Amino acid sequence: MDEGRLIPVQVEGIKGERFVVAEDLDHLARAERELHDGSPPGDADPGAAFLAPLDPLCWDRDLLRRLFGFDYIWEVYVPQPKRRWGYYVLPILFGDRLVGRIEPRLDRRAKTLRVVGLWWEPGFDPLADPAFAAGFAAAIVAHRDFGGLARVAFPRTVALRPFVTLVRGILGR
Repeated sequence: MDEGRLIPVQVEGIKGERFVVAEDLDHLARAERELHDGSPPGDADPGAAFLAPLDPLCWDRDLLRRLFGFDYIWEVYVPQPKRRWGYYVLPILFGDRLVGRIEPRLDRRAKTLRVVGLWWEPGFDPLADPAFAAGFAAAIVAHRDFGGLARVAFPRTVALRPFVTLVRGILGR
C-alpha cells in the first residue's frame, strides 16, 4: 500500500476494506459502469467457468456467501457420510453469478472426463439463457483438455436430461 501497488476499496454491504491491485483499477471502474448502465461484463456474452477450490475467489467463504449468496466448502477432507455435495465439487461461475456446482472426475485410464454430479442453485434454470449451455460446453472442453482426455460422460439422471442433451449437441455428439 505504501508503494501504491495495492489500493484499499470499500464493497457496498461488506464491512472492512478489500484490496485491489493498482493495475486493475480500470477493470473495477469498468465493472462499476456496467453495473450502473446494465451492460454485460466486458461488453461480451457471459461465459462459464469451473472454479478450483483453491481459487482466490473461493478462499473467503464468508465473502462468497455475502456477495453471491453461495455457501461453499471444499469437501475433499470431509468424511464421506458428512458430505453434502461430493468429494471434489467445483462452483460454476456464469458471467457474474455463481449458478451451480459440478463434480468432475478425470478418469485417465478410460480417457474420460466423468461428470459425477451437477447441481443448480435455487432459481437458476440452465435452459433459460442459451449462452449458458454454450459457455458450460466450452468449460467442459477446457476441463477435458486440461486433463488430456478424449471423452466426456454425463450423469444419466432424468432431471438433467434436457440440459445434457443440449450440451451434447453443442459438443457435436
